[in-house]
Amino acid sequence: MERKRIRCAVLGVTLSLVALPLAGLAGEPETKESAPAEAKKAEEAPPAAPEKAEPAAAKPAAAEKPAGLVGKVVAAVPQSRTLVVDVNLGKKGILRVGAIVTERTKITVGGSAASFDALKEGARVRINIKRVENGSEATSVEIL
Repeated sequence: MERKRIRCAVLGVTLSLVALPLAGLAGEPETKESAPAEAKKAEEAPPAAPEKAEPAAAKPAAAEKPAGLVGKVVAAVPQSRTLVVDVNLGKKGILRVGAIVTERTKITVGGSAASFDALKEGARVRINIKRVENGSEATSVEIL
């Protein structure tokens, strides 16, 4: 019984010593470089007929639902040009979003441009934000 254990141990160590260097030789899996081949095929292929492109255009646009977070303005501070909005997430709770309003931020009311002063506490807004070094920056604010 003792001899069997020793043989298994020796066999295991031997396999480990042989398998580890082989594993190192395997390296990274090869990746397909299909982009250049596809580009060549695209160059060689004749232009598609307009009839074939029509079904793809018939699909509804994915941008039907407006992007952004819709919520109520909790605070709009003109001195620091910051805006705080509570977004209702339903059963998940409320998300409080704070953002800096810069000169690049587009503020609109009914499609026309507005100023920061139009942002009042309690107003319903749609806000688009992006992350920046020092927090979040509002890219657009639409007063609904």
